[in-house]
Amino acid sequence: MPFPPYVHSVVPESDEGRWLVQAQGENECGCTTPANALNLLFPDRRISKDQLIREAGIFFQRRLGGSPSPITGWLLKRHGAGTHFGNLSRTDKEKVLRDLIDRRVPVIIELWENRVGPLTIYGQHSVLLLGYSEPFTDAAGVRREEYYILDAAYAPGGRFGLETNNVDRDGDGVPEPFPGNRTFQRSDFLAAFSTGIYFPVFPSQLEHDAWYHQHLRTLPALPVVGWLRDQLLTGSYDEWVG
Repeated sequence: MPFPPYVHSVVPESDEGRWLVQAQGENECGCTTPANALNLLFPDRRISKDQLIREAGIFFQRRLGGSPSPITGWLLKRHGAGTHFGNLSRTDKEKVLRDLIDRRVPVIIELWENRVGPLTIYGQHSVLLLGYSEPFTDAAGVRREEYYILDAAYAPGGRFGLETNNVDRDGDGVPEPFPGNRTFQRSDFLAAFSTGIYFPVFPSQLEHDAWYHQHLRTLPALPVVGWLRDQLLTGSYDEWVG
Protein backbone atom coordinates (compact mmCIF):
# COMPACT_ATOMS: atom_id res chain seq x y z
CA MET A 1 0.00 0.00 0.00
CA PRO A 2 1.48 3.42 -0.93
CA PHE A 3 2.03 6.15 1.63
CA PRO A 4 0.01 9.40 1.44
CA PRO A 5 1.17 11.62 -1.46
CA TYR A 6 2.69 14.25 0.86
CA VAL A 7 5.04 11.66 2.42
CA HIS A 8 8.63 11.15 1.26
CA SER A 9 10.12 7.79 2.24
CA VAL A 10 13.25 5.75 1.56
CA VAL A 11 10.89 2.86 0.75
CA PRO A 12 7.88 4.00 -1.30
CA GLU A 13 5.26 1.65 0.11
CA SER A 14 4.24 -0.10 3.31
CA ASP A 15 4.55 -3.72 2.15
CA GLU A 16 5.87 -5.42 5.30
CA GLY A 17 7.88 -7.87 3.21
CA ARG A 18 10.10 -4.91 2.26
CA TRP A 19 10.45 -3.67 5.84
CA LEU A 20 12.67 -6.15 7.67
CA VAL A 21 12.82 -4.59 11.12
CA GLN A 22 13.66 -5.82 14.60
CA ALA A 23 13.37 -4.53 18.14
CA GLN A 24 16.35 -3.95 20.41
CA GLY A 25 17.24 -5.18 23.86
CA GLU A 26 18.64 -3.00 26.64
CA ASN A 27 21.18 -0.46 25.31
CA GLU A 28 21.40 -2.23 21.94
CA CYS A 29 20.41 0.68 19.68
CA GLY A 30 23.97 1.15 18.39
CA CYS A 31 23.87 -2.34 16.89
CA THR A 32 20.15 -2.85 16.19
CA THR A 33 19.77 0.37 14.19
CA PRO A 34 22.64 -0.47 11.79
CA ALA A 35 21.17 -3.96 11.38
CA ASN A 36 17.80 -2.48 10.44
CA ALA A 37 19.46 -0.07 7.98
CA LEU A 38 21.42 -2.88 6.35
CA ASN A 39 18.31 -5.01 5.98
CA LEU A 40 16.52 -2.17 4.20
CA LEU A 41 19.45 -1.86 1.78
CA PHE A 42 20.21 -5.57 1.40
CA PRO A 43 16.98 -7.47 2.22
CA ASP A 44 18.35 -10.82 1.05
CA ARG A 45 21.00 -10.88 3.80
CA ARG A 46 18.72 -10.85 6.89
CA ILE A 47 21.31 -9.49 9.34
CA SER A 48 20.33 -9.81 13.00
CA LYS A 49 21.19 -7.29 15.69
CA ASP A 50 22.75 -10.13 17.70
CA GLN A 51 25.24 -10.69 14.91
CA LEU A 52 26.32 -7.05 15.03
CA ILE A 53 26.57 -7.16 18.82
CA ARG A 54 28.96 -10.08 18.48
CA GLU A 55 30.96 -8.22 15.83
CA ALA A 56 31.20 -5.13 18.05
CA GLY A 57 32.93 -7.34 20.63
CA ILE A 58 34.40 -5.48 23.57
CA PHE A 59 33.10 -2.18 22.19
CA PHE A 60 29.58 -3.24 23.15
CA GLN A 61 29.13 -2.77 26.90
CA ARG A 62 25.50 -3.04 27.94
CA ARG A 63 26.07 -1.69 31.46
CA LEU A 64 27.93 1.34 30.10
CA GLY A 65 25.22 2.30 27.63
CA GLY A 66 25.95 0.11 24.61
CA SER A 67 28.48 0.93 21.88
CA PRO A 68 30.24 4.23 21.02
CA SER A 69 29.16 6.13 17.93
CA PRO A 70 32.17 5.30 15.70
CA ILE A 71 31.29 1.60 15.93
CA THR A 72 28.07 2.32 14.01
CA GLY A 73 30.04 3.42 10.95
CA TRP A 74 32.49 0.53 11.30
CA LEU A 75 29.67 -2.03 11.39
CA LEU A 76 27.99 -0.52 8.34
CA LYS A 77 31.19 -0.49 6.30
CA ARG A 78 32.04 -4.03 7.42
CA HIS A 79 28.83 -5.16 5.69
CA GLY A 80 29.40 -3.25 2.46
CA ALA A 81 27.44 -0.05 3.07
CA GLY A 82 28.92 3.39 2.43
CA THR A 83 28.84 5.98 5.20
CA HIS A 84 30.76 8.36 7.45
CA PHE A 85 30.52 9.63 11.04
CA GLY A 86 29.20 13.13 10.45
CA ASN A 87 27.70 16.05 12.34
CA LEU A 88 25.09 18.49 10.99
CA SER A 89 24.81 20.80 14.00
CA ARG A 90 26.62 23.64 12.18
CA THR A 91 24.66 23.60 8.92
CA ASP A 92 21.08 23.35 7.61
CA LYS A 93 20.47 19.78 8.73
CA GLU A 94 17.08 19.53 7.06
CA LYS A 95 18.53 20.15 3.60
CA VAL A 96 20.96 17.28 4.09
CA LEU A 97 18.46 14.85 5.60
CA ARG A 98 15.72 15.55 3.07
CA ASP A 99 18.15 15.23 0.18
CA LEU A 100 19.18 11.81 1.47
CA ILE A 101 15.61 10.61 1.95
CA ASP A 102 14.68 11.77 -1.55
CA ARG A 103 17.60 9.65 -2.80
CA ARG A 104 16.12 6.65 -0.91
CA VAL A 105 19.05 6.66 1.52
CA PRO A 106 18.19 5.79 5.15
CA VAL A 107 20.00 7.82 7.79
CA ILE A 108 21.06 6.72 11.26
CA ILE A 109 20.80 9.69 13.63
CA GLU A 110 21.49 10.13 17.34
CA LEU A 111 18.82 11.84 19.41
CA TRP A 112 19.25 13.78 22.66
CA GLU A 113 22.66 14.78 23.93
CA ASN A 114 25.32 13.37 26.21
CA ARG A 115 27.37 16.41 27.22
CA VAL A 116 30.88 16.59 28.65
CA GLY A 117 31.63 20.23 29.47
CA PRO A 118 31.07 22.31 26.32
CA LEU A 119 31.05 19.29 23.99
CA THR A 120 28.28 16.96 22.93
CA ILE A 121 29.81 13.47 23.10
CA TYR A 122 27.47 11.14 21.23
CA GLY A 123 23.70 11.02 21.52
CA GLN A 124 21.58 9.14 24.01
CA HIS A 125 19.72 7.04 21.46
CA SER A 126 20.32 5.85 17.88
CA VAL A 127 17.36 5.61 15.48
CA LEU A 128 16.82 5.26 11.73
CA LEU A 129 15.35 8.23 9.84
CA LEU A 130 13.14 6.97 7.02
CA GLY A 131 10.96 9.81 5.82
CA TYR A 132 9.42 13.25 6.13
CA SER A 133 6.23 14.97 5.07
CA GLU A 134 5.48 18.11 3.17
CA PRO A 135 3.26 20.49 5.19
CA PHE A 136 -0.33 19.19 5.16
CA THR A 137 -3.62 19.77 6.95
CA ASP A 138 -5.38 16.82 8.57
CA ALA A 139 -9.15 16.21 8.79
CA ALA A 140 -9.35 18.21 12.04
CA GLY A 141 -7.80 21.26 10.37
CA VAL A 142 -4.46 20.85 12.13
CA ARG A 143 -1.42 21.93 10.11
CA ARG A 144 1.30 19.26 10.26
CA GLU A 145 4.86 18.70 9.14
CA GLU A 146 6.43 15.43 10.26
CA TYR A 147 9.49 13.18 10.35
CA TYR A 148 9.19 9.39 10.41
CA ILE A 149 11.70 7.14 12.11
CA LEU A 150 12.27 3.52 13.02
CA ASP A 151 12.97 3.47 16.75
CA ALA A 152 13.96 -0.05 17.78
CA ALA A 153 13.18 0.72 21.44
CA TYR A 154 9.74 2.25 20.81
CA ALA A 155 6.94 -0.15 21.69
CA PRO A 156 3.71 1.54 22.84
CA GLY A 157 1.74 -0.80 25.10
CA GLY A 158 4.64 -3.24 24.98
CA ARG A 159 4.19 -3.96 21.26
CA PHE A 160 6.91 -3.26 18.67
CA GLY A 161 5.76 -3.00 15.07
CA LEU A 162 5.32 -0.75 12.08
CA GLU A 163 1.57 -0.57 12.63
CA THR A 164 2.13 1.88 15.51
CA ASN A 165 2.67 4.65 12.94
CA ASN A 166 -0.57 4.08 11.04
CA VAL A 167 -3.03 6.94 11.66
CA ASP A 168 -6.27 8.13 10.05
CA ARG A 169 -5.21 11.62 8.94
CA ASP A 170 -7.88 12.23 6.29
CA GLY A 171 -10.87 11.35 8.47
CA ASP A 172 -12.29 8.54 6.35
CA GLY A 173 -12.16 6.05 9.23
CA VAL A 174 -9.30 4.03 7.72
CA PRO A 175 -5.73 4.48 9.07
CA GLU A 176 -3.19 5.50 6.43
CA PRO A 177 0.25 3.84 6.52
CA PHE A 178 3.30 5.96 7.38
CA PRO A 179 6.98 4.95 7.27
CA GLY A 180 8.64 3.55 10.38
CA ASN A 181 7.06 3.12 13.78
CA ARG A 182 7.34 6.59 15.33
CA THR A 183 6.38 10.09 14.17
CA PHE A 184 7.89 13.38 15.32
CA GLN A 185 6.40 16.76 14.62
CA ARG A 186 9.02 18.87 12.86
CA SER A 187 9.72 21.14 15.87
CA ASP A 188 10.01 18.18 18.23
CA PHE A 189 12.30 16.37 15.81
CA LEU A 190 14.67 19.34 15.44
CA ALA A 191 14.84 19.74 19.22
CA ALA A 192 15.54 16.03 19.73
CA PHE A 193 18.18 16.01 16.98
CA SER A 194 20.34 18.73 18.52
CA THR A 195 23.39 16.42 18.43
CA GLY A 196 23.53 16.62 14.62
CA ILE A 197 25.23 13.20 14.59
CA TYR A 198 24.33 11.18 11.51
CA PHE A 199 25.42 8.23 9.39
CA PRO A 200 23.95 8.22 5.85
CA VAL A 201 23.65 4.60 4.71
CA PHE A 202 24.44 4.18 1.00
CA PRO A 203 24.65 0.85 -0.86
CA SER A 204 28.40 1.42 -1.43
CA GLN A 205 31.21 3.70 -0.29
CA LEU A 206 31.69 4.87 -3.87
CA GLU A 207 28.10 6.17 -4.02
CA HIS A 208 28.48 7.81 -0.62
CA ASP A 209 31.70 9.57 -1.57
CA ALA A 210 30.29 10.87 -4.85
CA TRP A 211 27.31 12.36 -2.99
CA TYR A 212 29.49 13.86 -0.26
CA HIS A 213 31.94 15.54 -2.62
CA GLN A 214 29.11 17.07 -4.63
CA HIS A 215 27.01 18.43 -1.76
CA LEU A 216 29.07 18.83 1.42
CA ARG A 217 32.35 20.12 2.71
CA THR A 218 34.04 19.40 6.02
CA LEU A 219 34.48 22.48 8.19
CA PRO A 220 38.15 23.08 9.03
CA ALA A 221 39.56 21.90 12.35
CA LEU A 222 42.91 21.92 14.13
CA PRO A 223 45.30 19.21 12.95
CA VAL A 224 45.45 16.04 15.06
CA VAL A 225 43.06 17.35 17.74
CA GLY A 226 40.43 18.05 15.10
CA TRP A 227 40.96 14.64 13.53
CA LEU A 228 40.52 12.89 16.86
CA ARG A 229 37.39 14.91 17.58
CA ASP A 230 35.90 14.26 14.14
CA GLN A 231 36.72 10.56 14.05
CA LEU A 232 36.09 9.54 17.65
CA LEU A 233 33.91 12.06 19.50
CA THR A 234 31.57 14.36 17.59
CA GLY A 235 31.84 13.29 13.96
CA SER A 236 33.08 15.60 11.20
CA TYR A 237 31.28 18.93 11.11
CA ASP A 238 29.72 18.97 7.64
CA GLU A 239 28.40 21.99 5.74
CA TRP A 240 25.80 21.80 2.98
CA VAL A 241 26.96 23.50 -0.21
CA GLY A 242 24.10 22.42 -2.46
